[in-house]
Amino acid sequence: MNITVYSRNCLYETFSKWDVPREFADTMANYLVYGYSPGGFFTSVLANDFHSAIARSHPTNTINSLKSLGGWILDCAPRESHGSYDAVSNWCYLKPEARRKILEEYGLIYTEEREVWMTLQGQPTNEPVLY
Repeated sequence: MNITVYSRNCLYETFSKWDVPREFADTMANYLVYGYSPGGFFTSVLANDFHSAIARSHPTNTINSLKSLGGWILDCAPRESHGSYDAVSNWCYLKPEARRKILEEYGLIYTEEREVWMTLQGQPTNEPVLY
């Protein structure tokens, strides 16, 4: 699935509101948009497996970072994308069109029509979203 900078910024704005660290946001964005495997730590977080998440966590990860990510997942992430290891695996195997539809329904990205309209209108992209 391809998304424009408008949808990318829409998604990253949700991470910014929760103060999710950029390296966490990048991994979550790639997982949600492209279905990339998020790796052991993030898979455990998404599967709600606290013990494995902590065991797989990098030493520089902080409790505050994990709390921000957890809050973002509960508040923003599509329910289809988290909650168990099966949910994470199923999300990765979804067809891009199905992932896009779900992300659009959750307001994490714009519809393709809206992206085209925004592009044609020449709306500023505010690129990139950095926090």
